[in-house]
Amino acid sequence: MDGLSLKTLMMAVQGVNAEIFRIKDTADGDLTELEPDDQDMLLAYSQAATELKAAYLERRRADISLPRYEDFAGA
Repeated sequence: MDGLSLKTLMMAVQGVNAEIFRIKDTADGDLTELEPDDQDMLLAYSQAATELKAAYLERRRADISLPRYEDFAGA
């Protein structure tokens, strides 16, 4: 994630997590009720969230003054 600003990284984390929550909310707690396309999107967003979290945590290891992931990610 070199060259990506901290602000952009944090916004990406928040946006991806918001989309995960939106997709999950459409299923009313039963993810098996999602359409196949929505299941694919949920998987893609979940994979992106994992990568973004890893990138943020790496950035935070270098600068402990950054907020904890849980404090801004909505996770």
